[in-house]
Amino acid sequence: MRRELLKISMAVLLAVTVLVLIVFFPRTPTITAEGRGEVIDYSYSFSMEEYRQSITSFVKDLGNEGTLGGTRYQTKSVEDEISHYFPKSLKVVLPAFIICLVLGVVKGIYDYRNTYSKKNIAGSGTTWLFQSIPDFFLVIFAFFVGITFLPQLKLFSEGSWYNFLIIIGLISLYPIMYVARTISVSLLAQDGQDYIKVAKSKGLTKRQVINRHMLRLSLQDLNRHIPTIMIIILSNLLMVEYLLNYQGAAYRLFIALGGVQTTIRPHMPPTYEASLVLGIGLCFLILILSTHFVRLFFSWKLSK
Repeated sequence: MRRELLKISMAVLLAVTVLVLIVFFPRTPTITAEGRGEVIDYSYSFSMEEYRQSITSFVKDLGNEGTLGGTRYQTKSVEDEISHYFPKSLKVVLPAFIICLVLGVVKGIYDYRNTYSKKNIAGSGTTWLFQSIPDFFLVIFAFFVGITFLPQLKLFSEGSWYNFLIIIGLISLYPIMYVARTISVSLLAQDGQDYIKVAKSKGLTKRQVINRHMLRLSLQDLNRHIPTIMIIILSNLLMVEYLLNYQGAAYRLFIALGGVQTTIRPHMPPTYEASLVLGIGLCFLILILSTHFVRLFFSWKLSK
């Protein structure tokens, strides 16, 4: 346990360091207009002094003022924006994470039990299908279904109370199939073991064999993938929040990166909010870190 905590601490320290180095990397181009036609020319040159100054300035502000910094809005700090947007993302991420684990295990058991039957098409077949389809296509398909068959329901309006349910469904679909695949493969790997053959020879039903002798080991295999499941959910979150106009932390991160221009400024690059990018990145990092502690807890429980 102590070794695991040390590995996690070192990984977090490395991740924070890399995140800071990436976020504050100089990226502002030099923009000039040349000639009678005012042809715009973009050029970029890296400055180590600018790089060092941006990092030291951030560290000094953090130490002296106790804040990560400001945003494009003069009256709002990074902490203000995070406290407004991050809870909205938690509202969909945490339910999606729980749903992935529960439904994924159920789907994995179903896939295993029907491996050699005609129902395998609805089992492993659907698992393979949904793992193969890009998430972007699923979002477009959801748009098509909502607009064509359910136009009276504002499925993609943030003002509707059930909008977050659509988000949860879209960001959890692929992770559910990932969990199902992990469970079914683990159960199939145990299928030919001697202790399983002995259990079957005693007249136990397939459900009893799974529940008493196989599922615990499969859950131990799944436990190693818990942080990966959270990473998959967060990677889906940015695209889904942006396309469905769900204004959570991932949507605000997209704006902070300059992906959405809220003002039109000719000959000027989009506003890049480095401190806010770092703040939201740290929030997502904390979520991933929490899943490592969940993994350690279940490792301890399952080892008893």
